Amino acid sequence: MLHPQTMHTQVPSSPMQSRQQKLLPPHVLLESILTKKEAPLNAVVLQCLPLLQEEEASLLQAWHQGRPALTSIVTTQLGRVGTILLPLENSHGEEQQQQHKVIQQACQAVALARACGARSVALSARLASQTNGGKLIQESQYVRAGHRPRLTTTDATTSAAALLNLEWVLARVARDLCRERVAVVVGPDPLASTCLRLLLATLPHPASLTLCALPDQDTPVEELVAELQASGFQGEMALCEMQGGGEEVPDVMYEATLFFGTSSLLDGLDMTRLRAGTLLFMLAGLSPLVSEPFLARMCTQEDILAPRADELTSSTPMQERRAFEKGSMLDLLVQTGEGGGVLTPYQIHSSLLAGLAVATLDVPSTLGQIDTKTAQGHYFALRRAGFRGTAPYLGMQTSASTYLTQFCARFRTRS
Repeated sequence: MLHPQTMHTQVPSSPMQSRQQKLLPPHVLLESILTKKEAPLNAVVLQCLPLLQEEEASLLQAWHQGRPALTSIVTTQLGRVGTILLPLENSHGEEQQQQHKVIQQACQAVALARACGARSVALSARLASQTNGGKLIQESQYVRAGHRPRLTTTDATTSAAALLNLEWVLARVARDLCRERVAVVVGPDPLASTCLRLLLATLPHPASLTLCALPDQDTPVEELVAELQASGFQGEMALCEMQGGGEEVPDVMYEATLFFGTSSLLDGLDMTRLRAGTLLFMLAGLSPLVSEPFLARMCTQEDILAPRADELTSSTPMQERRAFEKGSMLDLLVQTGEGGGVLTPYQIHSSLLAGLAVATLDVPSTLGQIDTKTAQGHYFALRRAGFRGTAPYLGMQTSASTYLTQFCARFRTRS
């Protein structure tokens, strides 16, 4: 579920309000590292924002001044990771021209990351999707391979985080995965399929699988079915297709007790038709409009759980330094992106751990399609490092611990 600091918000209408926001001068975090006033970074994550409203884009542009900007530094038990925001502008130009601009700015940001000491650079999911899984950025680097940070996408770490969250939540509510009826929405974004492959390769298999595909999907879902059967899955398996032009979930999906999927593909769920006791693992945050029905059902009927599967809990407290005061308008705009940062001293977005895992945990970097063995390596490495799943956000007035205890009493697996 969305946290208050990640929700899209409107820019203040008054210029005075903008001037009153507390923020560091442009690029002061970056300069403090380049001038060795503070310790170097171990890793960096590159982030680009979705399309913003004109006033929002202007406010952000006035701050970063058209240059890649270091917006935060997080110190974890794995090391120090920075988030660099690419200064992309809202544009409706030719697609190839836009891609060239993205690659050019990403290469500039990689050079800055190298100057900051980073041994690896993680590409946010949005950035990876715009650059052929990061391969176009890799090909555009004009320095010797031994002298550049290792590029990686965040998919392997996000998949590992989803599995860690699944394990933790199932344990907290006393549910047996072998008794679950799992539904997965698979589409152009391979993340859900990667998570499913990782689940079947690592944990006990569920009782059944329902795979729902988008219409006219390039990769036939039958190929995924063949892979899953080859992995040894012997439970029931059903195939279906999104309806209503790809916007409505078919009836058979509502028989599931556990969902996996990205937020854009779960938008078609009718909250009123979910079975009591359903678990929904979101592989990316829901928009505020979509999250409201989830939150409303959890708070009124208290009979579903919808944790974000891309957030993890650290075994030790973390520290974060931001370029903007937490909760300020510019901070909220930056948090609209995928690198949600440190949500509490113990809770972190998995994208910030992708580069650190490659730099410090001896796991392979990932570009392009993620194989199951690689995702499994990230899962075991993060688990050994002490990361676990996190409780779902239930609104400002609701205790997650109390909710989980009551949910367990009502919907635990009965022997």
